[in-house]
Amino acid sequence: MRWVTYLSPSGGGERVGVLEDGDVLGSPDPGGLADLLAAGGDALAAAGGRAAAAPVEIIVEPEARMCAPVTPTALVPALVGGEVWEIHPELVQGSDDAVPPAARTALVGVAAVAGGDGPASAYTPACLWLDEGGAAVQLSLGPVLTTADEVPGAPLELSASVDDREVGRGIADPADAWLVSGPSGAGRMRVLLPVSTPRLDEDDELFVDAGVLGTFEVRVGSQV
Repeated sequence: MRWVTYLSPSGGGERVGVLEDGDVLGSPDPGGLADLLAAGGDALAAAGGRAAAAPVEIIVEPEARMCAPVTPTALVPALVGGEVWEIHPELVQGSDDAVPPAARTALVGVAAVAGGDGPASAYTPACLWLDEGGAAVQLSLGPVLTTADEVPGAPLELSASVDDREVGRGIADPADAWLVSGPSGAGRMRVLLPVSTPRLDEDDELFVDAGVLGTFEVRVGSQV
């Protein structure tokens, strides 16, 4: 299944939803995706069925304001060029959240999110933004969280482009030994970042394509 966390226009708070045929179907269940994942595949499928049968609201996907699908509960290990970086949870944002103007390069890849079915119960696109000195300033996740059963076993082709010009390409294997050997527990995740961009300037629009995991586009320094 394909899930999102979005800002509900009816209540203003974050709500979980199922993505189906281009629509976000608001879940009637309380709680976030981390809790649903922790309950296991059967419970997640049942929650998806309830959302599809009786959504509390239906929003066309482009009109939904997406949040990070899952908010991490601990430091996020990120594998970058053979080195493991630890990203603070407070740096995690959604793909619709503003990217700091200080961002100058991006590392693009995939996050494996833990749940009741193991350390890689679901996957979502990931983009780590770095400042001029190479320090992390934000980790963008989402917008879509795809359960592992819908992710093919073959490696995913990833690409990044600016103004229709490709600036980075790479491959991330969902079955990568490091990616799937992370800790279990609600809100735990690991990130694999094989693609790096050249220098980006404020107002550049970065388009990220993560294959079956989805796409997103964000403007550097955007305050939207």
